Amino acid sequence: MRFVPAIALAFLQLFPLLLLPASAAEEPEAVYASYHRAAASGNLDEMLRYAPAAKRAEISAMSASQRDAMVKMLAISMPRAYTLKQKQVAPNGANARLVLDGPSGEIIDGKAEMLYGVIRMVNERGEWKVNQSDWGNEPRGTAPAASAPAKPAAAKPAAKGGTLVGSDFNAPVRKLGTAKEPCVYKPVMTAEDLKNCE
Repeated sequence: MRFVPAIALAFLQLFPLLLLPASAAEEPEAVYASYHRAAASGNLDEMLRYAPAAKRAEISAMSASQRDAMVKMLAISMPRAYTLKQKQVAPNGANARLVLDGPSGEIIDGKAEMLYGVIRMVNERGEWKVNQSDWGNEPRGTAPAASAPAKPAAAKPAAKGGTLVGSDFNAPVRKLGTAKEPCVYKPVMTAEDLKNCE
């Protein structure tokens, strides 16, 4: 029976990633998508899985009626589906910022009103957590267009997926080439939707 531990050790050496928590390898936008689904459906327990420890403690100190009101307000203040416009990860990997937009469901002058969001994420013990979710009807979170002089492209290289790896954390990420379909997170996604979000 001594061979069982040896087999287990060999298995762990071959497949060490199987022991990692599922969310440790997830990108910030994937974690936010799970948080967003939970918030849109009013599932506070699921939302708290994606909140940092300080926010969980703050929410647990609220009364039941305050928590219910907060969840309802959050659900109506965000779009059901959204598009990821920009993703920035700090060079040290401690935090990230997502810029999103999506239709609110309200029709104004024959067009759906757009909501704009800035999501601030923190890396807590190797897992991305939603620290702040800020949605409104005014565009936000993008760098000023003409007021700042453009920096040379070499000053802020971008990695695959638009992750900022240079030193200018708040600058927009530039992408060259043919644009693919935008990634729109929805409660139910088709195979094509998932492919656009890769």
